[in-house]
Amino acid sequence: MSLLLVTKPFAPPWHDSSSGLARALVQGLLELDSAPALRVMVGATPSGFRGLTEERLYSDGGSFAPGLRQNLPVLMRLFRNRGETARHFFFAPNRRTAKAARLAASLRDIPSVHTLCSLPAAGIAVAPSLFATRSVAVSPWAQKRLADEGADVACIEPAVLPLQSSEEGRHNCREKYADYVLFAGDLRRNGGVHQAIAALAYLPDSLRLVIAARDKTADDAQRRNVLAQQIAESPHAARIDLLGRIDWIGDLVGGAKAQLLPATDLTGKMDYPLVLIEGFAAGVPAVVASEAPMASVEHAALGTAPAADARALATELERVLAVPPVRCLELYKSRFSAKRLAADYLALYRDLGLF
Repeated sequence: MSLLLVTKPFAPPWHDSSSGLARALVQGLLELDSAPALRVMVGATPSGFRGLTEERLYSDGGSFAPGLRQNLPVLMRLFRNRGETARHFFFAPNRRTAKAARLAASLRDIPSVHTLCSLPAAGIAVAPSLFATRSVAVSPWAQKRLADEGADVACIEPAVLPLQSSEEGRHNCREKYADYVLFAGDLRRNGGVHQAIAALAYLPDSLRLVIAARDKTADDAQRRNVLAQQIAESPHAARIDLLGRIDWIGDLVGGAKAQLLPATDLTGKMDYPLVLIEGFAAGVPAVVASEAPMASVEHAALGTAPAADARALATELERVLAVPPVRCLELYKSRFSAKRLAADYLALYRDLGLF
């Protein structure tokens, strides 16, 4: 079996969740005794993996919302076959890309798998954007949404590789921010940041809140400015730090007492925020909104509470603070490791007769 992974640039710094998910799959597959031959799409920066065939299709490092200039070489590549016997797509479902993929499939009859890395807003049908031989949701919540539309899709939960971190880096974060809870999410409405700030009022004064959110668009920059002003006017301003894009997220996650991400709208986001799973791998527990897809993951290391109930969020946060790091690592290894991800997809490939 020769498998082509269709992703955004498959290369560091792995900021995009879809290519990050593909990265975890590649790592898991390469650890198998009989891994399939893998082809990946890169830009100027190589993937850093050995044993892959890299196709340079992207003109630069990519973006969070790539335009036609970036995507055209990828779409043209789908009309060719360079020896792959199957294709695995990693992106959010959309009708335009589905139309192009269907056209390519009509010319090149190649079996395919499509991992639906995120879903559109509620009320927008997903089924018309399905095109692959087998579509895969990343959470039971997404699988049910597709089932409600009459679409039968598999469910394979995501996985991550542990973040790069060092004892010195984690120590530096603790020195700078003391005992802190980390919000590493989105600043848009219903992204959870305001709920996290509200919960801080019910937490011990010894705990701080560190907000880490990178700007992807001009709207994000505007949201950051508004939030910074709101924080400055908050009675808890002295306990809040607002960060932008950083290159030491592994240390920031690993140094946190816990993560708090009470988002209720994950449109365009992975159903399970990968940073929370990366936290489990670092021994850091988390709390999410009970309305979020990840609330279905039942484990002591993951607390849930209604997003609008600041006191309940704080109570759950204090509970998970007592969870030993080994329990978080247990959750990561049993449910979100690259080895598990590779085993699940390999079983799917075999069911389809690809391997």
